[in-house]
Amino acid sequence: MPLFTTLTEESICNAIDAANKHVVLAAPGIGGVIAQSLAGAHRRLGADAVQVVLDISARVSRLGYGDHQAVELLRASGVSLRHHEGLRIGALICDDSGWSFASVPRLVEDDPTADGDAFNAIALTAAQVMVLRSELPPVGASTQAPEYPVVGNEVVDEQSVAKVKRALEIAPPQQFDLARQTQVYAALIQFVELNFEGFNIQSRRIQLPKSLPLIASQDRALKERVTTSLKVLDKMEKPKELQDVTQRLEELREAFLVPVGQAGRVMLKSKQKLFEDELANIQNDLDACKEALEKDLQEALDKVVASIVPDLARAVLADPPPRFKGLFSNTLDAAADYVRAELDKAFPSASALVTGMKIHKFYKDVTYETLKNKEFVDRVMSEIPQSVLDGALLQEGVAVKAGK
Repeated sequence: MPLFTTLTEESICNAIDAANKHVVLAAPGIGGVIAQSLAGAHRRLGADAVQVVLDISARVSRLGYGDHQAVELLRASGVSLRHHEGLRIGALICDDSGWSFASVPRLVEDDPTADGDAFNAIALTAAQVMVLRSELPPVGASTQAPEYPVVGNEVVDEQSVAKVKRALEIAPPQQFDLARQTQVYAALIQFVELNFEGFNIQSRRIQLPKSLPLIASQDRALKERVTTSLKVLDKMEKPKELQDVTQRLEELREAFLVPVGQAGRVMLKSKQKLFEDELANIQNDLDACKEALEKDLQEALDKVVASIVPDLARAVLADPPPRFKGLFSNTLDAAADYVRAELDKAFPSASALVTGMKIHKFYKDVTYETLKNKEFVDRVMSEIPQSVLDGALLQEGVAVKAGK
């Protein structure tokens, strides 16, 4: 008998069905078909002839090592069932034959098939079977075994089964074939949101604080002079350097980010470093532009303050606000100091005006829900060059992950 072999769900069931004396199975989890064979062996060979050790936790079902319904079936059939937290290797003993096998989480890949060379098990010798049995729960009433087996010393009770069932009802396993396909796409592309919150200084309005008496003033010429000065931001044009930044950002978006319909835009993960390098250069230029713009804005704001302080100081003396009367002397210099202090509270700083100029970038991976969108899949296949898809083995990988 070859040492390396393939244990499929079907071959495991065949071995269990052919057993004449006893069956011992230890694995992370099992499906309903194997559970039915174990229940059949339990009826055929007797209550003490079948022992099963599983990790019955909800995580096992979510990873796809097994189905929780199989656990419930074993419990309902009276099969001796034990729990071993974190068990991730499999062992099957049927009479004098035994195998050690690797369990496959269906979240990662589909179960192996018998028509390939994808070995997942090793056939054990008779001596190895005896050693293995000594560390597993005993079968047969007269079997001498350690009081506490190495694997499976926790008996599964109804409360534990019900607790896991409730957990899976709240957060059920994914559809595994779709989840596996998601991994293939996620290795190739990712969503990228890229936008620029830019130059909206003209929309900012400078208003005098209510603590200054201009509104109550009857001097129309004074009002017009101050109002005209306050419109300085309306006259600020978008700097050429900032126009260049926004243009380069748009070119970067068009070069790297592929539109895939309403889902947004995706980028090849292999191009992420190049994308980040170019984006960093744009960010550096934006920072330099903001620094220069902040200086120009501060100079403009300072000129506004300087131009309106004299008029407002005279208005303060003509109609002193309560705070001025309570804290300042009734002189033109004091009135000018009061006006500057009030303007400082009300006027935006140049730094605050340019702070909102930002490049926003956000990465998001392809998800299980994304692949339910047929438009997304079609656009990926049509927008990304075929040579890239072929080189990444995307379609081949999708077919394999889907179990086709």
